[in-house]
Amino acid sequence: MLALLEQALLILPLILGAYIVISLLELPDLSLESSYLLGAVMAFMTKDKGLAIMLSSVIGGGLLVGAFVGILNRLFRLPFLISAMMANGVFYGLASYLLQGGFIHFEVSLPVEEMYFLLAVGILLALTVLFLLRSQLGYSFAIYGNNPFFFERHGLNGSYVLLFGLLLGHSLAAVSGFLFAQSNGFVDLTMQTGIVLTCITAVILGKLVTRSFRPNILVPLLGVVFYLSLQQLLLKLGLNLRYFNAFQALLILATLLIGQKRYQRNPLHLGV
Repeated sequence: MLALLEQALLILPLILGAYIVISLLELPDLSLESSYLLGAVMAFMTKDKGLAIMLSSVIGGGLLVGAFVGILNRLFRLPFLISAMMANGVFYGLASYLLQGGFIHFEVSLPVEEMYFLLAVGILLALTVLFLLRSQLGYSFAIYGNNPFFFERHGLNGSYVLLFGLLLGHSLAAVSGFLFAQSNGFVDLTMQTGIVLTCITAVILGKLVTRSFRPNILVPLLGVVFYLSLQQLLLKLGLNLRYFNAFQALLILATLLIGQKRYQRNPLHLGV
């Protein structure tokens, strides 16, 4: 049970960020992988500078990726998917340069036991996101995802909503990358592989359970729970985890196809 709780706390910040970016803003943001990796890399680079500086650098790494994608999309008018792909290429190269190797041992001395640290970080981030989702900003995220042109039609600048959502989502993903590296004791250039599939699967499971199309903190929280429960169930049934990404992709495909049929019958907006 403790092992499952630890796994949930490790990916919780990532799913919180993905819920904002992928579900509420409805952006095809593959660059969450870069923030996840860069968060771990920045923690490694500043591991001897103290916990406060290290956490600041981790969040800064996520902010850098989010800002890069947002600027390419809003300032240079590149399609969002292209912007995200460019970010993945650029920041993977940066991570490779900073690490100077594919696999690096990583240790951080925490002021408290690891489980208490993970609980404190998870509760703090969940409460912060809960506050934001219940504010006008949270509903602005959902409005932007439902209709990006709403703000322009009312004489408002939707770029600020988009950029803030990106910065918040990517900083959360970076924190999750740091937590994973700290817990497992290494930074690996391949650690971000399959992260987007994990995000989409958890968000879909959360929305299937809550059936909520409004900003709702229960979506990422229950998404994490049911994602790990599904993973454990498949393990007990004998599925090799090397095939888990393929299973996630098939689950996402089935959900999207079912959602598309429902949309055709009832023109109600359906997002991830």
